[in-house]
Amino acid sequence: MASKKSKGKKKGQQQVFMSPERFMREKARTLPLGKCYWIPGWEENGTTQVVVSRLRPSGNVVACIFLIDSFCIGVKDAFCRPNMTEYEFEDLIDRLDDGPGIEEISYEQAHNLIYGAIAFAEEGGISPAKDFELASYILEEDTDDIPLIEYEYGKDGRHFLLIKSDRSEMPYLYMLKKTLGEENFDYVIEQDSNTMIVEKVKSKVSKWHEESSRHPLEPYTYDYPDYPQELSVKHQFIADAVMSPENMYSMPDEVVERILSLPADEAARDLSNIILYETGRTYKAINDGHMEDGDYGAIMHSLLLLTQLRSAAGLDAVLELMRQNSDFADYHLGYFVSEVIHPALYACGLNDMQTIEDYLYQPGLDTFMRQHVLDMWVMVALNHPERRGEIIESFHRLLNSMLTRLPVTDGCDGCFAGFVMASLCDLSATELIPEIEAIFATDCVDTTVAGDCADVLAEIRAGSGVINPDKFKFPSLRAQYARIKGRCSK
Repeated sequence: MASKKSKGKKKGQQQVFMSPERFMREKARTLPLGKCYWIPGWEENGTTQVVVSRLRPSGNVVACIFLIDSFCIGVKDAFCRPNMTEYEFEDLIDRLDDGPGIEEISYEQAHNLIYGAIAFAEEGGISPAKDFELASYILEEDTDDIPLIEYEYGKDGRHFLLIKSDRSEMPYLYMLKKTLGEENFDYVIEQDSNTMIVEKVKSKVSKWHEESSRHPLEPYTYDYPDYPQELSVKHQFIADAVMSPENMYSMPDEVVERILSLPADEAARDLSNIILYETGRTYKAINDGHMEDGDYGAIMHSLLLLTQLRSAAGLDAVLELMRQNSDFADYHLGYFVSEVIHPALYACGLNDMQTIEDYLYQPGLDTFMRQHVLDMWVMVALNHPERRGEIIESFHRLLNSMLTRLPVTDGCDGCFAGFVMASLCDLSATELIPEIEAIFATDCVDTTVAGDCADVLAEIRAGSGVINPDKFKFPSLRAQYARIKGRCSK
């Protein structure tokens, strides 16, 4: 068929190119299924990789890999290879087999594990990774035509969240608490890549759960201001670029260069206005749960560009963004919340630490948004050693104020106190040991975040410093866009 059509083409007529994304959406599901695999042992450790393949007419292979967390998160990540040679596919399987081993399974096993994990995660308010949307086209539709295989999810019948040492899974903790309540799931936090804060997970989970339940989050009671109803910018091309659906996951280099070549304050004011406009346009629907998925990359772009501009003119908008709740941040920034907010705060607020500290004392804000100030303070201390004393003094004032504010959850709560302790461990803040002991003496610190007083003091005295130094380096815009596009583009 294809060759006959080719003969009929007029000279100079170009063939229609089908992008890999379009191929996945329109063609993948029509191909015959190939081999499927998983990494065995997931029933005990909760994680596995599932490979599903289909066969192209050429003999090449379409393959998708799904990273599954059967204990809690469901589909944690997914990626597609729409056109692999048979040799490349075999090499992929060989590489996956280099470790705990790999096991060939039926398609029905793969299908049921993937969709069962998704359903279990959604009970806790956790949706599959964004990349799953594209990868799902390699799967059959989830209907009764697929024979049902029942697997057990969770740990001891409950959602069990493992928060790794870089704490990137913390947003899931917020979702679980919001959806299931404080008492209906379990979690633990790694101290480093090899050692759990708890020595034996099974015997300690109930104690961790009990401890976390003693420290509810401070209620979110922010009184929203009147946001601009119309967007006003000096440079319209900035708004056109950052709000374009075509630029959702990255920006053309020439546009970035043009923005960064403007006077920094001018560009920062336009980006700030975009943040405030987009905030006002979306926060109500997000809070009400009525906001549908869409091409909303404007706030992400604005934060990334403000980081590079390093203009104080962007600080108010960044702080207003941080006054939103975690649902808002999760909608607009997704997986990258912990990567983009504190660098923007650092870039815009490096010379206005008082305004940032004032924000930290405002009651009724989201605990997980508030913690970005702590990350920013650590970033300042690590990148400007001459300012360490200033940062230590900021923590000193914060700790002293928390002696009275923490017991009544006034602008802080036990979880936030745990974040403070984690940041002081990052700084090896021996200067503040007396204040740390005084805070723990209130019995209001959630010790599931960074450990108890003995754990924290031991880590500070050991001087091990930050677990993930890259988190506090000034980011490369090109690298950030590459990471975002690689993970999220459809």
